[in-house]
Formats: sequence, structure tokens, C-alpha cells
Amino acid sequence: MPVLYPKPQHPPDAEHITIYYNRDEFAAWPFNHGLWAFPNGELLISFSRGPCSYQNRYDMSHSVVDALGGEYVALRSTDGGRTWPLEGLVSLGTRLELERRLRAHLAPATPIDFTSPDLCLSAGFGIPPKEARHIGYIQFSRNRGQTWEGPFPMPAFGFAWVQVKVDYLVRPDGLVLLFVTVGKGDGRPGDRFVAVYATTDGGLTWNYLSAIQPTTPDAGFVNRYYASPLLLPDGRILAALRCQIDARNAWPELFESEDGGCTWRFVTRISEWGGPTHLLRLDDGRLVASYGYRSVPYGIRARLSEDEGYTWGAELILRDDAGSWDLGYPRAVQLADRQVLVAYYHNLANDPVQCDGGVRHIAGTIFRP
Repeated sequence: MPVLYPKPQHPPDAEHITIYYNRDEFAAWPFNHGLWAFPNGELLISFSRGPCSYQNRYDMSHSVVDALGGEYVALRSTDGGRTWPLEGLVSLGTRLELERRLRAHLAPATPIDFTSPDLCLSAGFGIPPKEARHIGYIQFSRNRGQTWEGPFPMPAFGFAWVQVKVDYLVRPDGLVLLFVTVGKGDGRPGDRFVAVYATTDGGLTWNYLSAIQPTTPDAGFVNRYYASPLLLPDGRILAALRCQIDARNAWPELFESEDGGCTWRFVTRISEWGGPTHLLRLDDGRLVASYGYRSVPYGIRARLSEDEGYTWGAELILRDDAGSWDLGYPRAVQLADRQVLVAYYHNLANDPVQCDGGVRHIAGTIFRP
């Protein structure tokens, strides 16, 4: 059977929106913090923002805008993602505040209902604290982001590097799985991998369940981390991993578990480049994988699968108008009208403010798969 190479396509009805833009800030990484869709067109997004003058590349260093001056915020839309009024911006805390509060080592007062449609789980840090890289945490809201609890530190289980993301799922038997990036050393290439944590008591305590660690020839120098999981109707679990050797050379690989997350096997590579990748299962059963594209032409792309991830269709170019590779970290939700919103951080090649690309801001693309 011949191998086909379909050309990338531009969705004809793609609509681009600006979610948050500030000329004097670096806003980024919704993949790290969360995107949620509720009934009646209500959406909530969480992301990081930090002061940035855009005078030189040091100003835009992630270790400066996030680790030194970062603040994590949430913003709401009530019209299906078309508008995001700044009056609704809520702070989840600055990095310095969160690090200080984590020293108290608190736990949730009551169990978290991970099956609640009103639950919003956020996490951090994008870059672990310099002197305590084993500290990861969760924050959560039980009421669609109106009020927040936390931060609550996650166990390190002896790992020196811990990065918690918002990626969890609930098995049919009630066990909650949280997918955490960990490392035995300082996070250098080949050190980081995905560990699966589990809780039986609503997040009051956590156990270590398994690791997603491939044994391919490049396992010693490629980090595989930042999992995006999906629970399929037949009980199988998929997880898209970000595989990376440097800032631009990243690609998504798909792994599968048939025993509830205890063991994992490689399924396929979703695309040549891109990452981190978010997986979304549509109401009709198709899968959407969305990711930042950090090769020329820079932008945001996606692919669709009609067979639960075993094969993927032509690459969809959601946009290719960025001025540099510094973009991506998307999350996607399905809207009420069967359209999909992919939210990400972005920069524009035609932005009046240019410093290795335009102002880093939060944007979105609405399209119909």
C-alpha cells in the first residue's frame, strides 16, 4: 500500500481572536494553566503574565518573565470565546506569593470532586523554583473559577525535578490519574519523563502509579514530557507527549495504556514537529491534536484522527503569521455549535512592537473540523 503525503491545509472558516494582549507584558502558556468550557457559552482560561519591555531578548527570557515577575491569572468569556472582558480578570497569585504559601505544606480541607463539571484545576510552575525544583503544586476551583483554593504541594517521590500540569482523568472505577513531568536530575535532555500519579481520596493524598518511558535509541538525549491524556469509551487511555531536544526541535508522540495507566506502549508519531500537544475528543468520536509549530512558517497547527489516534489526517494550518518560534502551548475545547476553540500564546510578524517576533499574547482560533 503506497504511503501518502497529504499537503497541509488551511481551514476555510478559521476565525482568529485576541484573548489577552498587553504591550508591556509577556502573556503565555495556557497549556500549563488551563482552559474550560461550560454551558451557555461560558469559557475560562488561565495563563501566565509578566512585565516585559521588549527591548532585547533578555527581557523576553522565560526565566525572567515567568520565574522572576510572573503572575498567574484567569479570564472569562460569556459569548463562546469571541470576547474576553478585562473586568473579569482574576489573579491566582504571583510566583513569589505562591512559593511563599507552598512552604506551609497545606492539603485541601475536603476532597476534590474530580467528576464535577464545575471543577477547574490549575497547576504550576512552568519553570520550577530555582532552589527547589522538586516543588510542584495544584490549585483548583469548585465553582467555575469564581473562587480558588490552594496552592497545595504535590509529592515529589524522590524526584529532583517536578512540573505539574492540569492534565488528569477519572477512570470508570473512580481512580483519578494526574500526569506529572518529573526528572531525576536537573531536567537536562534525556532526564525528564512523565510520571502518573493517582489519588483514591479526592486529592487529599497521592500515590505513584507508573512512568511513560520509551526505550527507543534516542531515549538518552530526548525529553518526553507534558502529557495530554484522554480516556476512550472502551477504557483505553491515550497520552500525547512532547518530545524535544531543543526549543525548536519538538514533536508529539502518542502512547497508549490498556490496563488503566499501569503500563504504556508507543502508538504513533502525530506529526513531524510541534509541541506541546493537546488532545481533544469531539462529540462524534474524532480526535483533535493541536500544537505550536516552531518551524518556518511559525504558527499553530492541528491534525484530526478518525480511528482513535492510530492514523492522522492532513495537517491543518490554523495560522502561520508569527514572527518567531516563541509560541504555542495550546488547549482546545469544543463549542456548542460543534466548532473548536484552540487557545495558545502567540506573536505576530506584523506587530508594531518587534523583538524577535511581536508581543507575546494570548490568542485563539475557532474553526470547524
